[in-house]
Amino acid sequence: MTLNKRLTAAALAVAASLLGQAALAGPDDDAPFRSDGKTRNAADPIYFGRKLADFPTNAESETGLRMMPPTGTELFAGQRFDLRVETQIPAQQAPQLKRLSANGRDLTASFNGRVATQGAGPESGTPQSPLLFGATARNLSFDKPGRYEIIAVVVVDGVERRVVNRYEVAPAPNPNTAGAARRVVFFLGDGVGLPMRTAARIVSKGAFEGRVQDTLAMQKMQAQGISRTTAFDSIITDSAPGMASPLSGMKQSNNALQVAVDNTPENPLDNPRIETVFEYMKRVHGWKIGVVTDAFLVDATPAAAQAHNRSRRNYLNIAQQMIGHYDDATELKKTGYASLADLAQPLDVLMGGGAVHWMSEKNPQLKDFYQYSRGGRTDVDLMADVAPAKGYSVVRILDELRAAPTDHKLLGVFTGEFRTTSSGLGPDNLPGTLDRLIAHGAATIRGKGVKDPEIGMNVVPPQGTGCGATVAECFRKVPMKTDMVDKAISVLDALAGKTRRRDGGWMLLVEQSQPDKYGHILEYDRAIYDVIELDLAIAATRRRLADDKHALMVVTADHAQPQTIIGVALTGALVGSAGSCFTTTGGNYPITLGSAADKDRPCALQDAIGTFNDATFPTYEDRNRDGYPDDPDPAIKLIIEDGGHPTYSTNFLTNYQPLKPSASRRGEDGKTIEQPAVPDAKRQPDGLLMTGNMPTRNITGGANKTSGAIDIAPHSGDDVLVSAHGAGARHFAGYYKNSSISVRLSSAMGGDTWRGPAGHAGALVGW
Repeated sequence: MTLNKRLTAAALAVAASLLGQAALAGPDDDAPFRSDGKTRNAADPIYFGRKLADFPTNAESETGLRMMPPTGTELFAGQRFDLRVETQIPAQQAPQLKRLSANGRDLTASFNGRVATQGAGPESGTPQSPLLFGATARNLSFDKPGRYEIIAVVVVDGVERRVVNRYEVAPAPNPNTAGAARRVVFFLGDGVGLPMRTAARIVSKGAFEGRVQDTLAMQKMQAQGISRTTAFDSIITDSAPGMASPLSGMKQSNNALQVAVDNTPENPLDNPRIETVFEYMKRVHGWKIGVVTDAFLVDATPAAAQAHNRSRRNYLNIAQQMIGHYDDATELKKTGYASLADLAQPLDVLMGGGAVHWMSEKNPQLKDFYQYSRGGRTDVDLMADVAPAKGYSVVRILDELRAAPTDHKLLGVFTGEFRTTSSGLGPDNLPGTLDRLIAHGAATIRGKGVKDPEIGMNVVPPQGTGCGATVAECFRKVPMKTDMVDKAISVLDALAGKTRRRDGGWMLLVEQSQPDKYGHILEYDRAIYDVIELDLAIAATRRRLADDKHALMVVTADHAQPQTIIGVALTGALVGSAGSCFTTTGGNYPITLGSAADKDRPCALQDAIGTFNDATFPTYEDRNRDGYPDDPDPAIKLIIEDGGHPTYSTNFLTNYQPLKPSASRRGEDGKTIEQPAVPDAKRQPDGLLMTGNMPTRNITGGANKTSGAIDIAPHSGDDVLVSAHGAGARHFAGYYKNSSISVRLSSAMGGDTWRGPAGHAGALVGW
C-alpha cells in the first residue's frame, strides 16, 4: 500500500524538517504524527533556523525508528516491561521488522508471535496507518542480572534501518535474604527542596546563638543522598515522571505515568508500560501495597505507584486501575487491556481526597458531604458500589478511619478544602495543615482563629451540612497525616500477616502534596506547616518501626521549587508598612508606585525585610507542644521568596485563607481566563508588587510551545535530597539520577548480593 504522490512528498518534506541529521523527538517527545500518518500531533515543536530544536533521542535519524523502554533504563531481573519497536515518519510502503535480537539471540519470530497473539489494536499499540511501524510485546522481563543489548532492524522503503538500546539489569529483590527490608515506607515531599526542609527546621525547631536546637526527623536519618530530577523530555519535571521514574527505573516524560511514548498519541492507555517496584513486590512476593496522600487519590504522585497512562489527568480510568476494575461499560475498558490488567496490581490501602473521581454524579453525598457543586462519574460509582464489593472498607472521617477493621482492604476518601473564597486548593485536595490546626483551635493567624470571619470557618458549608454544621466541623473530621499513616501501617501489617509467607511484607507510599500545591500559589507559610506535618509523620513512623530490623524508611522529593529564604521581618513592621507600595484601580493596571509623603522611598514595605546581619532569629512558639508553631506570623517571622512566579503582590504576611496570586476574568463564553500579568486584587492588594517572570501567553515560534499562560510558580530543575533509615539505608547515599532509586529499593529488599560479570548474561523472557 502506498500514499499518493502529493501526500508522500508532503510527508517526506515534514520528515526532513523534523529529523534532519540527528534523531530528534517530536513535540513533547511523542511522535510527530498521529497514528494515521497524516495528522500532525498536538503542539508544534520549537523551531530555530527552520530546524527542529527539540532534544535528541536514541532513534534512527531518517525514519525515527526507536525502541522502548528508552536506552539506559535501569531494571532489575524479573521486572516486567513492554518492548516496543516503532517508526515516527510515515513511509511510502508498509515497513517490516526484519530482525530483533537480544545479546545476539534472534527474537524476531518470538516478538512477532507475541504481537500476533495479543492481536492488533490497543493490546499491541497498532498504528492506524500501515505506513507507520509500531508493535509492542507486553509484560516481558530479563531473567538474570547483567548487561543487555537489544538491536532492531526495520526495512523502510527498501532500506534497512537500525537502532540499538542497552540496559543494565540489577538482581531481583529477594526479601528472604538476611537483612532485607520487608516493611518499606516511601515518604515523598512534593516540591520539598532543601530550602523548604531548612525553613521547616528553623520554624519548628528554632536556633540558639546560631546553633540548631534540634533537627527534623528526616535530617536524623542514617543515609543522605542527592537525586537528579530531570524528566525524559525536559530539565523541569512535573510530578508525574518526578514520582514515576524513581519507582520503575525508567526516565519518563512530563505528564506520563509508568509508560514510555509511542506513535499512537491519540490513545494514552496503549503506550508501552513498565512495572513499578510496588507492583513487582505484590505480583511476585504477595506483598501488600498502599498509598496515603493529602492530594486527591488519582493525582500524579499517588497514581505513580501502580497506574499506567500517558496523561496523568485521565483521572477516571486511573481510579479504576487503583482498585483493579475493568469493565467495557466504564471509563476503563476490559476489551483491549488484558495486558494492563495483568500488570497493574490493585492497591490494598488508599487514603486521600477527590471523591468526584470515585462517586456517581447521582450520589447525593458527593454534594452534601464532599461539597462538590457539580461533577461526578456518569459510568459507575466506585466508592459506593465497586470498592465494597471488592472487599474494601470505605471511610470518610477520622472516627470511621479509627474504627475500620485492620483485616480488610481500606479506601479512605476525605473532605477537601471547599471554602468558596479559597481558590488555592479546591475540594479535591484535603485542607492544608495550618487550616486543619486552626479548625481544631490549635493555631491562629495573627491571633485570629476559627470564630473570626476572616478565617471563613465558623459558617455553614456551601453545599450542605453532611460533613458538619460548620466548615470548621468538617475540617476537624479530616485526619492528620500521622493518623492516616498509623492506620495504613496497621492494615498493611494485618493483611501481610494473612499471607503466611516467609517473604511477606508491604510497601507504603506517603505523599505530602501541599508543599507543592501551596508553593505554586506562593502560600509559603502554609507550605512550611505541611513540611512539618510530613516530618512529624516520619518521626512517628520511625518510633513505631524502631524495633523492626526489616523496616526501611526513605524520604525524598519529586522535584524542588525555586523558593529560598531571604531573611526575616518584624510582623508589626509589615503591618505598619502595608499599603505604601502601590495602588490599583479595580485590581488592574495602571499601578502607581510611590507615595506623596516620601517620593524617594516608594515602598517602605520592602525596607521592612531584614537580611544579612539584620536577619535575626525568628520567634515562633509552640506553647501547646504539638510540634507546630502556634501562629505563622510571630513577632519576627521567616521570609521566603520564589525565583519564578506570575505577577502578584505581597505584604509577607500569612493570608487568612489560601488564595491564588494572579487575577482572572470571565471570557465571553463564560470560561475563566487567567491573567498572570495582573495581581489578584483580593490577595494582599496593599503589598509589594512582584513583577512576573513566567510566560503570560503562547508565542509562536518561541519556547512556550505547550503550556500557554503560567499563573503559578513553577517547579525548578534543582537536585533534591534523599534520606533513608533502616534496613538497606546505605544504598541511598551518593549522587544519582532519580530513576536509580527503584534499583536501590530492590537492593535494599534483598537484591544486592550480585556483583555481576563484565559481559552479557541471561535472556529476555515472557514470550
